[in-house]
Amino acid sequence: MKKSNEMSLGDAIQAFLKTNELDEKLLETEIYARWEELAGNAINLKTNKVKVEKGILTVYVNSSVVRNELSLRRSELLERVNLKLRGKGNLKGIQIK
Repeated sequence: MKKSNEMSLGDAIQAFLKTNELDEKLLETEIYARWEELAGNAINLKTNKVKVEKGILTVYVNSSVVRNELSLRRSELLERVNLKLRGKGNLKGIQIK
């Protein structure tokens, strides 16, 4: 039986990452690495950068057409990212710039 101040290794790592504000940076890195899978090749080619801050994914694109497309598909993309990452990050929204 665990004492009240004990936690699993996984919980300890998550607490460490959150305390040191590294959890969003790791999430951002994973989203960037899997962006083509998440958004598709055409959008991937027009994306400059992705950033996660305070639960909001900001996507920087270099095309007004892609910006418009992402704006229209924002909720679908948010759902897909959260589903594919399976609880690693629960994004609250997407901002397109």
